[in-house]
Amino acid sequence: MGTKKFKPHATFDAGSDAIYVYLVDAPVDHTASPGDVRVIDYSKDGRIVGIEFLGVAGGVDLSDLPSRSTIEKLISDLARNIEIFA
Repeated sequence: MGTKKFKPHATFDAGSDAIYVYLVDAPVDHTASPGDVRVIDYSKDGRIVGIEFLGVAGGVDLSDLPSRSTIEKLISDLARNIEIFA
């Protein structure tokens, strides 16, 4: 009986036209909304826990985000043909 090891992953919510990318397994301490289409959750020690992208039918903008290549891969793994801008 072991515990599952956390793996970064993404989920897609068609009803909300949103993607949430889970980057680390940590409690959310605070949230920032840089612009209208991204919500970034931070841990107490300043790490990005996850990022919510809204209105993804129009694509997602990864510019100015750390770990862009990881985020791009996780979104691509969803196989939703979402355009990625970097």
